[in-house]
Amino acid sequence: MNIGIIGCGGVGGYIGAKIIQSYSAHVDMTARGEHLKSIKKNGLEIIDEDKTFKIPETYINKTLNQDIKYDIVIFCTKTYDLENACEENLKFIDKSTLLLSLNNGVDNDLIIKKKFPGNSVAKGCIYILSNIKKPGVIKKYGGVFNLFFGTTEKKSDILEKFKAVLEKSSLKHRLSDNIDYEIWRKFLLISAFASLTSYYDITIGEIGAKHKNELSAILDEIILLANKKNIPLGEKEKENVIKRVKTIPYESTTSMLLDFRAKKKTELEALCGYVVKEAEKVGLKVPVMSKIYEKLKTL
Repeated sequence: MNIGIIGCGGVGGYIGAKIIQSYSAHVDMTARGEHLKSIKKNGLEIIDEDKTFKIPETYINKTLNQDIKYDIVIFCTKTYDLENACEENLKFIDKSTLLLSLNNGVDNDLIIKKKFPGNSVAKGCIYILSNIKKPGVIKKYGGVFNLFFGTTEKKSDILEKFKAVLEKSSLKHRLSDNIDYEIWRKFLLISAFASLTSYYDITIGEIGAKHKNELSAILDEIILLANKKNIPLGEKEKENVIKRVKTIPYESTTSMLLDFRAKKKTELEALCGYVVKEAEKVGLKVPVMSKIYEKLKTL
């Protein structure tokens, strides 16, 4: 099986490296900037909990390989880079290739579909604590990994083949018959914590300790929007998010907060602005998220 991974960061780089390590499929990954420069010089180093291994630089380039016909291409970029990533790789992706979005947010499959109208597009979400520790080095920690993926289009045997690759690579996963629910269930978690940690510039643990009422309110707002879109989130999912705070190290932050602190681009629109704008379209009031969005837009 030929797999392309666009975005060799904490998510894409880790998945690709584990598949390469298991010899279960051919993988090409894309990277850019200092990360790519370091990889080309020293290879890609993966710190997987307490073990370390390296992937040769030949697997990672600026774009996908024009000489390979990929069975599946997985998009793992930040949401704000997704359109450009699609554009950069248009000529390297065949119309028969299945495209899979693992980006944060709930509507990235629509962006991909617009760029590749002739391709089948699947979608997914992933629970993982992993990031680029420094250029050329990815660190995965916390014992967390679970990949959900599926399609609302016609069933594809490519997804079954990808499932087999994940099994051989010892990557925990589920091929879901209700992938929209899984994506929104994760969105409930990351949207709430990304927004609140960035607004107050504090850790996830501090949100749970000092801002319980706001956390509860913002979860209610996201759930109401999900319900308007026929996604059955409710009290069970809300309680699961609140309980999750106790299982995450107190000093844990969110990637959006780290990006704000570093004065980098952020996923504000995908994780916060989306809720505000979609709520307005369907006539919902989301005062907590609106307050947060209006402040963060100015930073």
